[in-house]
Amino acid sequence: MSGTRDEFDGDPRTQDGATQDEPALAQNVATEMERLGGVVQQVRADVGGESLEIVEKSLRRRLSDVGISVADDEVTALARDIAGD
Repeated sequence: MSGTRDEFDGDPRTQDGATQDEPALAQNVATEMERLGGVVQQVRADVGGESLEIVEKSLRRRLSDVGISVADDEVTALARDIAGD
C-alpha cells in the first residue's frame, strides 16, 4: 500500500475529512407496509407451499426478527395465503 488517500485504508472518512453520519440509503427508508410486503415475499420464496404450521411459524419468526408487529389473525391470514390454504 502506497499510503495515498485514493486507496481504501479502512478509514470511514472521505478524502476531504468529512464523515458519513447517517446511513447512505436514509432517503430510501421503507414504510411499515413495504417492510411487511418484503417479509411476506421472503417467506413465500422460502416456505411457500409448505404446511400452514410451518409457514406461520416462519412468518412469525421473521416478523419478530425485523420488529414488525402484526395482529395474530392477520398473521394467520397471511400464512394461509402463503401456504396456499
